Amino acid sequence: MENARQQGVFDHLVVLERAGTGPQRHQQDRLEELRTVIVTLRAKRDLLRVETAAIKNLKEKLDQAMPLENHSDDLLQHEKALLTARHMQLKDLQSAQYLIAGYDLMESKQGKSVCLSFHTAFEGVYVKTYNMEVDLTHTVQISRHNIPPCIPLEMLAKKNLQTDFKAFTQTLSLHLNALAARKQQISLIMELVATVKVMERNQLCSFLMLMCKTQEENEMVVLCTLKYGDLTRHLPTHVNIESEDKTLLETEQWKKNRLLLLEFPVHSALLTMRKRGSIA
Repeated sequence: MENARQQGVFDHLVVLERAGTGPQRHQQDRLEELRTVIVTLRAKRDLLRVETAAIKNLKEKLDQAMPLENHSDDLLQHEKALLTARHMQLKDLQSAQYLIAGYDLMESKQGKSVCLSFHTAFEGVYVKTYNMEVDLTHTVQISRHNIPPCIPLEMLAKKNLQTDFKAFTQTLSLHLNALAARKQQISLIMELVATVKVMERNQLCSFLMLMCKTQEENEMVVLCTLKYGDLTRHLPTHVNIESEDKTLLETEQWKKNRLLLLEFPVHSALLTMRKRGSIA
């Protein structure tokens, strides 16, 4: 009887001991699991830090047009990081366009390409919009566009498309706006100064020959040739004036007329010349 009672006490103590140690063991197991998770997360964090640093480094090089190193040992990873860096750069450009205008940029095909719209204007008046799609899958390349053939697009792309995308888009925007401005000036000449005849011009409107007539009794013909050496501007870099009367060109009035043609849009310069009595 006594032995049975003692055995019952011992059994009860074992049960109590197990009840006391069970939660502790469970907590220890849970702690071990959490430690494993922490170690895994720290490893992922460190890897992300390395990748982020590499991507930021590539983006800085893209922004500054610096040469990129050749990671031949891990080309796929390098291309992935480079693509991510380009996307970061394009995001910056997209944000900037809301502030400075000139062109719009939008991602397409799940980030594999971007579409750009270049808006041209002259003297605050909208002229035309040109569009371009740029592929970003491996190397940056133009897939399609409606840029006028006279614009030196291939030269501009060869110079900056791979190394400095921002410089490429800004330069192309300048070319397109300058072309639109030069074309618009010719249209305004025909509309506002009908007595002046456009004798010659090229597709880029970088060469323009005008025939004017003086208001004097012995009406004389004056040829004004404008050359636009800088295709990113709408003002000429060189003006040549010819007339049968050589003395006419040496007058103070026609020297001022030449400066007008150099410093102001051609239609505005011609209107001023007509107002001053230089041309009919």
